[in-house]
Amino acid sequence: MAIDYNLLRPLRALLEERSVTRAAERLHMSQPSMSTALARLRAHYADPLLLRRGNRHVLTPLAERLLAALPRAIAETEHVFGLQSRFEPATSTRTFTIAAVDYMAARVAPDLLRIVEREAPNVRFEFPAADGRLVHAMPDALRTIDGAILPHGYVADQPHLDFAAEPWVCLVDAASAVAAHPSLDELLTRPWVQTLPAREGASPVRQQLRFRGIDPTVVAATPHFFVVPSLLLGTDRVAMVPAGFARMAVRAEPRLRLVVPPLNLDPVRDAFWWHLDREQDAEHIWLRGVVDRVRRTVIGNPDDGDSGIGLP
Repeated sequence: MAIDYNLLRPLRALLEERSVTRAAERLHMSQPSMSTALARLRAHYADPLLLRRGNRHVLTPLAERLLAALPRAIAETEHVFGLQSRFEPATSTRTFTIAAVDYMAARVAPDLLRIVEREAPNVRFEFPAADGRLVHAMPDALRTIDGAILPHGYVADQPHLDFAAEPWVCLVDAASAVAAHPSLDELLTRPWVQTLPAREGASPVRQQLRFRGIDPTVVAATPHFFVVPSLLLGTDRVAMVPAGFARMAVRAEPRLRLVVPPLNLDPVRDAFWWHLDREQDAEHIWLRGVVDRVRRTVIGNPDDGDSGIGLP
């Protein structure tokens, strides 16, 4: 049977909604048209895909496998049909997707969009979270997006642009008794906040600490850097974070302060990573040029334009 790529989106909607009516509403199609699409899909796969169980539908085993594979398949198909030999930023309506943790998105996105508004006013950006699911699927996950901002160690053997390295510092409540240059014992006797849930692995700094035989007591974990300050205020907790984020947090919340840990840790080395398959993509070459301008003019400044705040 000939492959009809127009059926990919109805297939995904049907499997996610598990209802012809809801799938039709989601894609702004008529219900008879969606029923026809389902019939064609069932014929193609020789599988019912959706089975009625009481007043609801469930997926067949094949449908479960299809649902897991569809996001990547649709993203790659859109990428293939969106490729052009030349890229005209001024007239492009392309949407670029860059995954990042909230802290790095907050550092990169404003200046990235300022450049794009001047040079490519109809280009759009999406900034999904660089969460554990994406990290664990590397490097194949890079096929489904235009790039990811992640530290070295999570991705390898893929092209990238390096940002300036950042030292690790501790963020604490300003009223905390923690000294400006605390001893290791002073830090380890306090509860810690981690910026990566345990089920998603160890953060880069915790990996280094464990390598040195140090394993602090973690009482809270979140993948969102901007949640960390709320977990520190009014407590004796400690969070070890990149210096750039610590400065950003102290500017926003003066009841916090940063202290220098008594450890010689390797700095965090973030980079913008993309899949090797996109190397010759004209649109992606333009995107990399914009990201390069942002990292050199903004990320390269360790104080993010605020030289009044430095390491203690």
